[in-house]
Amino acid sequence: MMFTRSVAAIPLIVQITLRQLLGRRRTVLLLLLAGVPVLLAIVFRAANDADVAGFATGVLDAVAVTLLLPIVAVLFGTAAFGAEIEDGTILYLLAKPISRWAVVAAKYLGAVGVTTLLTVASVLVAGAIEMGPLGEEGAAATRAFMAAMLVGSFGYVAVFLTLSLFTRRALLIGLVYVLVWEGALSTLLPGIANLSIRQFSLGVANAFWQMAPDEARLTPSTALPLAIILVVVALVLAAWKLMRFELPGGTD
Repeated sequence: MMFTRSVAAIPLIVQITLRQLLGRRRTVLLLLLAGVPVLLAIVFRAANDADVAGFATGVLDAVAVTLLLPIVAVLFGTAAFGAEIEDGTILYLLAKPISRWAVVAAKYLGAVGVTTLLTVASVLVAGAIEMGPLGEEGAAATRAFMAAMLVGSFGYVAVFLTLSLFTRRALLIGLVYVLVWEGALSTLLPGIANLSIRQFSLGVANAFWQMAPDEARLTPSTALPLAIILVVVALVLAAWKLMRFELPGGTD
């Protein structure tokens, strides 16, 4: 009975989560950010700069994967629970006879859905504009970075949704992780690739289009299992933490 009720509640919680995430002012800013790769593709096409590797590395990797993806995922991931925790309305959600795993699954689906839609669409449109006319290699590179956005969305959102249940500074920690760990430190210490969501994403992208070894340091056979393990562990931790939220008059 509890299982059936919990599964039935997931679509409704997803719907509520989407309204919370998309009804905020920052969504407009994220849409503008998602338009940057598209704008750069238009500039490249207008300049008749037909270089698959150059556009893939300079725009799809440096802008889309390195900046757009983590920023969008961190903001949506931390906001999935963040607003309800801050204003206390999460207690009303947890007071309902719904399993905690169902609440986590619904929040995750909502956050990862909008993150994936925004980031993958940005790469798809940018790739179609600049690399669509370049034949199979251009199409392969576009598919590769769409796959990177998909894997990265699942990974980043899982980690930072979970982190938001442990600390109110999840957004700050997320931005520090992106800028310091995946930015500065990953350049200086290549071994960090095994603990980098960005490298998991690029590793999977390698299955579709071969990148330089210093750009994607993991093979697809290593990157994909690591990404799956990361998502599963993060969501299990999120459900565990949610079970320990105290409700008025007792514990859940």
